[in-house]
Formats: sequence, C-alpha cells, structure tokens
Amino acid sequence: MHSKRLPVLISATNEVLRMFTVGEFARIAQVSKRFLRYYDELGLFPPATIDHSNGRRYYSAEQLPALNRILVLKDLGFSLEQIRDLSHDQISADQMQRLLRQKKAEIEAHLREEMQRIQRIESRLNALNDFDKPLNVVLKPMPSQSVLSTRIIAENFESGLQAIQQIRQHLPTSKRYGMCFCICQTHNDSLFDMDLEIGCFIEQTSHAPVKISQQLQLRFDQHPASELMAASVVQGPIEKILTSYEQIGRWAELNGYRPTALPREISLRLPENSDGSDLLTEVQFPIEPIQK
Repeated sequence: MHSKRLPVLISATNEVLRMFTVGEFARIAQVSKRFLRYYDELGLFPPATIDHSNGRRYYSAEQLPALNRILVLKDLGFSLEQIRDLSHDQISADQMQRLLRQKKAEIEAHLREEMQRIQRIESRLNALNDFDKPLNVVLKPMPSQSVLSTRIIAENFESGLQAIQQIRQHLPTSKRYGMCFCICQTHNDSLFDMDLEIGCFIEQTSHAPVKISQQLQLRFDQHPASELMAASVVQGPIEKILTSYEQIGRWAELNGYRPTALPREISLRLPENSDGSDLLTEVQFPIEPIQK
C-alpha cells in the first residue's frame, strides 16, 4: 500500500515546501482547527493550497509569520476588520507604530474611564452606607438673590465641576462675588450630558456680562425668593450629593413637606482631592407644607 502523499509548494526561491494538514498546522501554530476555519471563512487567513478533489486545505510553514502577526494584533485589541485591512495592505513600520500608539491611547483612555467608574461605585457604596444615618436638615427662608450665571451642557460631573472652578478662579470669593452654585435642569438621574445653570451669587442689583472663557460667559439674573428652604451640608463627591437628595426628599415626606422648585447646590468648598472626597456642598430644596 502506498503511503498518503501531501501536496508540496514551490517557494519564490524554488525551494520545495512541505504542506501541513489543518490539524498539523494547528498544533504547530498553537491554535485550534476551528480558529483556522473561521479565519479562512473571513478571508483573513486562507490556506496555502486546497486539494479540489477532496476539499482538504493545506498550510505552509511560510505562513506562520503572517499568522503570528494576526495573533499579535488581535491580542493588542485590534478588531478583525482592522486586522484584515492591515493584512491586505502594505503597512510600513512608521504606519504600524502610529497605529500602535493610537491603540495604546485608546486603551489608556478606556482604563481611565473604568477607574473613574470604580471610584463612582465606591463612592456610591459609601453613600449608601450613610443613607440611614440621621441627616441634619435646616429649614430657613431664602430671599431673592442676584446672580451671575450661564447654562451649559456638562458631559459629566467632573466637567461641570471644572466649569465652576473656572468661575471661581476668574471671580474669587469676595464681598463682591459670593458662593458658587449649580442647578441641574435635567429631570433625571443621569450623570452625563447634564443641563446645568452655574454661576455665583453677587450683592449688586445689576452687573455687566462677564466673559470667563470662549465657552463661558456669565450674565446677570435674579433668583426668586423661597419662603422655605430645606438645606443640608454634605461632604463628598456627586454620589454622596445624590444620596443626600434622596434623604432630604424622604425627610420632607415624613415631615409633611413637598418640593416647589428644583434643588440647588452651593459650593462651600471646591475639592482638591481627585476623588472629590473633600468637596463640601450645601444642598438646598425649596419646599412648602402639604396642605391637609
């Protein structure tokens, strides 16, 4: 009986190259046969030759560098579509370095976002741990107040806080310019793309517009008086502030009050810590007694 003969391939240097079956090549390349079939179907890594009499596919050892390149790019986070383009095009070393730098920047940005998400989860857990602790709510009347303010769409809490810090740097606290404030006009719990009114309180009954930056210009306005304001001082980042909203709402319900307007946050101390743990905020809710 004659032994089975595998196809051979003639290289560019007229060297006769032995062909490997799918199983043999998979073992050599340390990948699965399913992997090779899938990448062949995608047109990403076809076999060196196909025996059309029986449909068997054969691979050459010369294909190993190309396969290793695909595996490296996949491990670096490139999509299969990107890998296909890189495999089909002649990419120079400079172009590859640029692509790798871009991918590195993408991964770093993603890691920063994930770390920020972890910090928000930790802050939320801490805030929930404090939820059942007594909340110090003070009731006080609030006269009408002159303000310099503007409306912005803040991508997230951090960008909104940065805008307030810009205002504070441009208009430092003095007899002329008081505390900064923030009123969220977004009627949901989203922490992204927030519609905010931000600014600072002033003593004057009129004021010319103040240009803080190309994106920020403050204009004079008058906030109406509130006969009764439920206020509580909170230390911590946005998650702690949001939890205080829930607590004040629960306090108001238990004590027979209801909100009459949007709450606002007064920045008593802007944060120096990156996690916002030292941010000091007075949360104010305009309320009125529920008529029975």
